[in-house]
Amino acid sequence: MPVLRRPLSAFMLGACLFALGACGPDIPEEHTLLKPSKTEVHSVPWGDVGTPLRFAFEAQAGHHYDFVVEPGSDGYILEMRDGAGTSLDYGDPSRRVSDIPYAWHWSGLTGGSVYTVEVRWYSEYSEAPVAPFIFRLVDMGPDDHGDLFATATPWTPSAQVLVGRGEHWGERDLLSFQTVAGNVYALDCTFPTPYWELSIINARGQRYGVADNNTFEETQAATAFKSPGGMFYASIKDQQDNTTTQPYTCVLNDKGAEDHGDTLVTATVLAAGTASVQAKFEMLGDTDVFALGVVAGHAYQVSCTIGGGESCEVRNAVPGGELTGSPGDRTRTTFRASQATHFVSVHSSFAVPVRWVEGNYTLQIEDLGAAGP
Repeated sequence: MPVLRRPLSAFMLGACLFALGACGPDIPEEHTLLKPSKTEVHSVPWGDVGTPLRFAFEAQAGHHYDFVVEPGSDGYILEMRDGAGTSLDYGDPSRRVSDIPYAWHWSGLTGGSVYTVEVRWYSEYSEAPVAPFIFRLVDMGPDDHGDLFATATPWTPSAQVLVGRGEHWGERDLLSFQTVAGNVYALDCTFPTPYWELSIINARGQRYGVADNNTFEETQAATAFKSPGGMFYASIKDQQDNTTTQPYTCVLNDKGAEDHGDTLVTATVLAAGTASVQAKFEMLGDTDVFALGVVAGHAYQVSCTIGGGESCEVRNAVPGGELTGSPGDRTRTTFRASQATHFVSVHSSFAVPVRWVEGNYTLQIEDLGAAGP
């Protein structure tokens, strides 16, 4: 293993500057300096399990690094930090001796800066280490967009096309964008191959919008979500096994507030006598709620019609009650009005499509007249 490096003294630092940087990077104490290599494999035994293994490397601007933990490594927890000590990546992908490799992908790093990697032993299957920590640090070359939350490429929702490339299998591009609470955001991408993964996530990795390509071979993907507000990220992976030089393109649009509320409190009010209303499903699992003006004692039938192979489900509720559907055909519901207002909700299918598109539907309200006792 390389020799431990200690911080440079002021005299040595001045000498290095005079010599145009000949002394190399300033490495924190008790950290082993790693030089990226595709072939050099490090096998490090665990000492005191309470003492982590500590490494450091100097980044090149715009380059992408893979920290590959090889098969046969014992369980571990890894944390990567920048020079200020800010955590950029953290996880415990292996809790026992691994039988497959695991690659940590890091890009968007500042050129000339030193980053540290701290690894702690962790196992659910033994009380002490039974295997070393085996890994490689590989410089994968230039990367156009960062793949860590802290290094994500800022993106402003607009009609402007964003261009990116999947430099190698498994790496992702993260694009960060600020959102307005209650607004709907739609992401539409075209890939050079049918091998990709697309989702919209928050800083904790929770998925708010996703397109599923597990059983299809499509080169287009789209998803949309209603934002609770704050920062969100588009996570884009072109997962072709062999690197392609062809780019992918994406457009992110802020669609504004959804057309109809999704709760009884925010329901769209429809005046008595309204025969139909045009609406749309703006994202996966969208729900629209309407407060109908009705005549107490009359029977009503409310139905939803939609094209494009999509489906909709209609439910109804009295004020203060729970939304329920009619048995059988779920695209319609019937009820006997007991008050001057009655609620109806329309739900979209929860099936995850490979390419989400807005679903325009018509809600039809039919007054069947006075109902029997």
